[in-house]
Amino acid sequence: MELSGKKLKIVRDDLFPGLGGGNKSRKMEEYARELTRGGYNAVVTTGGIQSNHCRAVALMAAQNGWRCHIVYHGTPERFFSEGGNAALVRASGASVEFVDVGGIAGAMDAAMSQFREAGSKPYYITGGGHDLPGGNAYVNAAMQLSEFGAWTGYKPDVIFLASGTGSTQAGLLVGLEKVGWGDVKVVGISVARRRERATNVIAEFVARLARAHGLDPKLFDGKICVCDEYLCGGYEKFSEEMCEFLSDIIRSSGVIFDPTYSGKAFWGMKSIWEKSGGLGNVLFWHTGGIMNFLAQNE
Repeated sequence: MELSGKKLKIVRDDLFPGLGGGNKSRKMEEYARELTRGGYNAVVTTGGIQSNHCRAVALMAAQNGWRCHIVYHGTPERFFSEGGNAALVRASGASVEFVDVGGIAGAMDAAMSQFREAGSKPYYITGGGHDLPGGNAYVNAAMQLSEFGAWTGYKPDVIFLASGTGSTQAGLLVGLEKVGWGDVKVVGISVARRRERATNVIAEFVARLARAHGLDPKLFDGKICVCDEYLCGGYEKFSEEMCEFLSDIIRSSGVIFDPTYSGKAFWGMKSIWEKSGGLGNVLFWHTGGIMNFLAQNE
């Protein structure tokens, strides 16, 4: 693809096979292996009404015959009326409940206890896949990218992606370090959080993930880059200018970008790229969002 007259490579996780696509579907491959190895038969997780994570978890559970309970921070009115990810969760047969943000932890703990009391063996998945299996999915993805590079001679200088909970960004950072590409800059365009909080959350998870892979967490000091200039007011919010840009991109390329996740990141990358004096080989990691696009355009 060309963007503003410059060549751009894209990793198309929006086309990742199964479970509705996107980075959450890639993560579910790791969770499915973890649950199968451990003999689990139920799962509890959380997210927003149009959470790609919740959709992927619910469909993974249905695919494997596991029970699934989702604690939503949002309203039942939105969940039962909207399409996109909410419609797919409804179709999956997962049980759901709705709480305020402050009630999430208690509701998830209660659901885990109820599953155990019913004789099930439940597995707790942190919202967004912000735990080791979710991070490992992108350690492995970075390794796949390096294999592509060895085959083609391509190596990015900078990778842009949407950054939500930060586990995808953390996984890429650790994976790139493992394959000797620690000099590749990974820029997360935040879709909800301010830079300081996002950076701290990612740093904590990078340290945990690095230790799991036998790496010194200090290797990542100064390498966590989060940009919060393109929040447009917060999660699920966007500007008219951004939407017009994304509409033009979709018409010219056929690649779908939603305004909540990858589209917001693509918009931010375009702005940064135009302002820079040159970034070298730029790679955009499309983490999905077609279900958010469909829900937004109902």
